[in-house]
Amino acid sequence: MALFAEKKLKSGELQASGNGQLDGICRLIRSNFTFPEFPRIDTTTIIQASIAIACEKASISGFCMMNSGLPSHTTCLKAIHQLEMDEMIRQSTSILNQAGKNVINPGKGYYFAIDKTDDPYYGEIDKTKGSYTVGGKRKASTNYFFSYLTLSIIDTDRHITLFAIPWHSGMKNCEAIQDCIDVIYSLNLKIKGLCIDREFYAGEIFTYLQCANIPHIIPVKEHGAELKSKLKGKTSNTFKYCLNAKSENPVEVTITDCLVYLKGKKGKHGIKHHAFVVFGLSTSPRLIRGIYKHRFAIESTYRLRNTTKPKTSSKDPILRYYYTLVAFIFQNWWISLKWRHFVKSQRGPKVVDSKRFPLQHFVKIVSSELQDLFVVHQISKIPI
Repeated sequence: MALFAEKKLKSGELQASGNGQLDGICRLIRSNFTFPEFPRIDTTTIIQASIAIACEKASISGFCMMNSGLPSHTTCLKAIHQLEMDEMIRQSTSILNQAGKNVINPGKGYYFAIDKTDDPYYGEIDKTKGSYTVGGKRKASTNYFFSYLTLSIIDTDRHITLFAIPWHSGMKNCEAIQDCIDVIYSLNLKIKGLCIDREFYAGEIFTYLQCANIPHIIPVKEHGAELKSKLKGKTSNTFKYCLNAKSENPVEVTITDCLVYLKGKKGKHGIKHHAFVVFGLSTSPRLIRGIYKHRFAIESTYRLRNTTKPKTSSKDPILRYYYTLVAFIFQNWWISLKWRHFVKSQRGPKVVDSKRFPLQHFVKIVSSELQDLFVVHQISKIPI
């Protein structure tokens, strides 16, 4: 069966069987992270095992019991636990950018999304400053999480994750925004617009972004009688509003309120207000809402991340962060392949035919390579 029929491939490029994808991902991880050396154990085997459990959505202990060809799960976990958190954070942008090569072009402008994603945490809570277990809104029967700050491109078919670092209790929202912007500029990219999560709605952040002249869109938090009264009209509109008017650091913002008629969608009727703080962009309500809708593409990256994220019940933030990076690397690599081999033959800008190469297909290709390395143990017949 031809897996790649969109265009003829040159010698050495991706072949029908997908040979070389596993080796490429392994080389990328090994060249960026420093793994401990063990006698008679090849570090590459441990990296391959982590990719295998990502494909299988399995735990390392379960995978080691079911397959031969790799060390014990305690050896694999020992190697990963000894990775340096600072090194992984420092190398995260480089490794994610290398995984998604040829998708973005330096010097060009894109829309970006800044967000946080939470993985539920169950166990004893470390409330010391700098702890990687952070509190939040109750979800999945817990109020504590391992949380990750992410920066992604949200242009169509370019949903590359450029930055993913663990959030700790000493981090500040404004500093996190600054870190993300520094990453964008370090990659020589221009900002067409930042679509930022409502969690970052704060006067300090608006002041910083306005002073830096960075276009942005942030959903409004409806606080105060004056703002609520302005968001009760029956037509879309744009108006000025002074945030923190009674404080020492007031900031004037432009708010665009887009009205949407529900028309029975999900059993709801009437109108709904979608209000955004807007700077450096058109204030057309429909246009702003349309741009921000692409921010929800980042939610799809989280769902895809969970498709290729190894399972673990460990409370070690190093192990969990490594697994998170493996999932994002896998996803960026897949998007890069789509842009190299599944671009439609047509005039004008590149358009990817996403339906021809879903993530599940790529997972199967890598899994087929792994089958040659890790063989499932023979199960003896159960006597009747």
